[in-house]
Amino acid sequence: MLKQSLIYVILTIFVVIFSAYFHLLVTYIDQLYIYAEQHVAPLFNHNHTGSIFSKMIALIVIPVVLAAIPALIYRAIKGKDMPYFLTLTWCLWLVVVLSHFLIR
Repeated sequence: MLKQSLIYVILTIFVVIFSAYFHLLVTYIDQLYIYAEQHVAPLFNHNHTGSIFSKMIALIVIPVVLAAIPALIYRAIKGKDMPYFLTLTWCLWLVVVLSHFLIR
């Protein structure tokens, strides 16, 4: 428990110190979501249902692709699956949802 508390405090200090870079990273992830949604949208009808499907596909694909890049690099170097791949994918999904849907 003490180890997790220390990690929490250290990560909080890290985020506060580098908050401008984290803001830029979240902005780029949001822009990537918008880019993916705009390129998926022509595949569907231009009605409410098509808009929902294009948003769903972009929301599914972006976190998986962003988590797959370090996972593939890890696999190429270590030769085994990256630990916490699904956790990283869920965290990235949460970042996309919070930055695009809940903040706007």
